[in-house]
Amino acid sequence: MSGLLVAADVMGVMNYEPPRKIIDKFFPRLPLPLRDAAAVLAHFGYGVAGGCLYVLTRRKQSTPGAGLAYGALVWAAGYEGWLPAMGILPPAHRDQTGRALTMLAAHLLYGAVLGNVLQGPKPARADPAPAAPGGSSRPLGDEDTTDLPAQLPESYARYLAGKDPAFTATVLPVLEQSAAVREHGVHVRFIPGGVQALVDPAVPYPQVTEGVD
Repeated sequence: MSGLLVAADVMGVMNYEPPRKIIDKFFPRLPLPLRDAAAVLAHFGYGVAGGCLYVLTRRKQSTPGAGLAYGALVWAAGYEGWLPAMGILPPAHRDQTGRALTMLAAHLLYGAVLGNVLQGPKPARADPAPAAPGGSSRPLGDEDTTDLPAQLPESYARYLAGKDPAFTATVLPVLEQSAAVREHGVHVRFIPGGVQALVDPAVPYPQVTEGVD
């Protein structure tokens, strides 16, 4: 996203980037080099915070489409919302066309990358990842969908609903293991090239938590 803004600046499409305008608004007495550095740090910090918020609020696996929608929402909240309200920029629909379109494109790019990075694992052939104690780990391949057993808790069945066959084939055995003992829930980790699931004493039964490694 920052690369796109720099390119637009070099081409003359946008000669005063919003992150710098924000710093100039709140810290007008900072020396020029410090304002430039603060603008870069603030922009990256804002992007990281937006990514964390996306992770915390999504209830399903991410997709590039969901990321695009989130990027558009962040853009609208800023450029039609709090930035005009604080007098930093005019609303996007009244702003310079080049800057408004550049910032929209930059936020869509940000959202698409965010959604793609955080989406559920895709079917792929890879060497198996090491299995954790009490867990199951395998690369995502083209395994057949496994019918869910009737004794599986409703929360586990809901978690697997809509998941692709490879994901289900990896996680289901661990859910069954948890359901057989009924003591601990399951933690699912998305790892490069696959997914890993394990019975986790820190997760209450019958809940499922997710993480990205």
